[in-house]
Amino acid sequence: MLKRMDENPLLSPDDLEPTHEDLDVLCTLNPAAVRFGDETLLLVRVGERVHPDADSVAYVYYHTDDGQLRVERYDRNDPELESPDDRGCYYRGKMVLSSMSHLRIARSTDGRNFTFDPEPAIYPATPYEAYGCEDPRITQIDETFYITYTAVSDRGVTVAMASTRDFKSYQRHGIVFPPYQKDVAIFPEKVGGMYVCRHRPYKSEFNEACIWTAFSPDLHCWGHHAQTVAPTPRSWCANRVGGGAPPIRTEEGWLEIIHGADADGRYSLVAMLSELDAPQRVISVGSKPVLQPQEPYEQHGVYGNCVFTNGWVVDGAGNVTVYYGGGDRVCAGATTTVDELITAAKC
Repeated sequence: MLKRMDENPLLSPDDLEPTHEDLDVLCTLNPAAVRFGDETLLLVRVGERVHPDADSVAYVYYHTDDGQLRVERYDRNDPELESPDDRGCYYRGKMVLSSMSHLRIARSTDGRNFTFDPEPAIYPATPYEAYGCEDPRITQIDETFYITYTAVSDRGVTVAMASTRDFKSYQRHGIVFPPYQKDVAIFPEKVGGMYVCRHRPYKSEFNEACIWTAFSPDLHCWGHHAQTVAPTPRSWCANRVGGGAPPIRTEEGWLEIIHGADADGRYSLVAMLSELDAPQRVISVGSKPVLQPQEPYEQHGVYGNCVFTNGWVVDGAGNVTVYYGGGDRVCAGATTTVDELITAAKC
């Protein structure tokens, strides 16, 4: 249903120089999106890795004691090394990542042709971000833009928040969700006098990877948690389901695009509606994806067969531009309308 842009992919690792000479840009993916002034801004996750070595596996991390990057290498023949895929490995049972991500602004006057800012917007700076800052969402409330992102370290996968008014300087607010959490998207307005967000706890022996809803009086302390959407067996979300960009208000309810992975780990996007006065209550979830991996840049990459969105822009006429990561490697865009997404959520 979503119409891919002819310019896709919009951003790739070739569009950016690494932050250090001994690193390569591995991926530019999963952008948050916002309209700011006369520009469309993408806050892009940029993953960097150490130059590949045939004899070893390397990982890079931020060392908070001296504020420097550190690199460690493991011999590929070490029997205690397990390397499940290009995204990371296990050494002595401990997970480490092969790349470290930061967040960087890309700017466009037409929403299709983007140029990266020369410096990162949000770079690892705390022990909770030692393995990187990932997958941001942006929500505007009044004159402030709130950014939630995944902070990864040996302390777990957490969610941190920052804010800005100009996309030049950023105030960090620290961890707002402890391990293990991802996919936090804040609603653009209060419901019943409370701020609202979606979040996604990790899967465990007892629970599936589901979308939850939470409420807060101040954007920092979150409670009244409610499970909202769960995986469906033998479907597009048989393995997991998670939130996307911050929802938008429509007359039919809160509209959003969520993601799911099937039993084979193939990621797709689906439209969803929830109640305006009680967003933890779902009105309908589409039975068919509005976007699924079909193009080479979606089927191949750091993690193939994957489309993943956490950013969109909606204009006053109801036209929607969805920005998404393809193959965990590039940024792409697709267009639709609010009315088409509402119809898809009901089908």
